[in-house]
Amino acid sequence: MNFDQHIKVNYEALSENEQEMIYYIRNHRQEVIKLSIVELGDLLLSSKSSVLRLAKKLGFRGFSDMKYSIEESLMQSTIAPTDLVASLKREIDQTFQYAEQTNFQPLLDKIKQANQLHLYATGFTQNNYTKDFSNDLFLSGRPNFLISGETNFEMISHTLTAEDLVIVTSLGGDTPAIKNTIRNLEMNKVPICSITSFGKSFLSEAADFQLYYEITDLPSPVVSGGSSMVGLNIILAILARKYREFVLFDE
Repeated sequence: MNFDQHIKVNYEALSENEQEMIYYIRNHRQEVIKLSIVELGDLLLSSKSSVLRLAKKLGFRGFSDMKYSIEESLMQSTIAPTDLVASLKREIDQTFQYAEQTNFQPLLDKIKQANQLHLYATGFTQNNYTKDFSNDLFLSGRPNFLISGETNFEMISHTLTAEDLVIVTSLGGDTPAIKNTIRNLEMNKVPICSITSFGKSFLSEAADFQLYYEITDLPSPVVSGGSSMVGLNIILAILARKYREFVLFDE
């Protein structure tokens, strides 16, 4: 993950003071990479130990690791608002960068071992990409069920056990209509894998396995507030390929 992805995933776990520290660091990156941990602590009216604790809460090994990530973020080229192809490349590159730093093995083991594997998507685009993922799993010898509709999802959730697995693809992970179903799965100890855009959400907090993908704003002459979800397609394709490698070569 890059520096901003680390923040998105861990921001809600930070204290109010740590969130203020991050606000300063994000807006003064050029200055921060030139400072020692003691100097940054003094600048933030904090301490060396507080800065180190912040870095670790963000998922870094230490201050030097965080500073290197900040420096890398400065080296990334700025995308012009009209440069949609460059924006697409960055979206794909950042999703691959995240995947390269992610341990898929526990999830791959669970996909293989699960008695029943159910897939559910919270939106139209998510459903299209999840269909492709479902087909890829079938071609790897992994039967699965693609659930259609919130009502069906809710009914099926009552039949599942701890030996099964539910993979839910979502944009933000906070779809109100499925929250009761997710709670029911939790109560019955049914393993859940969430696949959402970067950031904490109701779904990712409830899940036993989490995967994330990058999204970018996508201007449109027809609608406002559009987002590109190519990252979801990429992370699902990566998961499908890794599962196929697992069953073909790693057993």
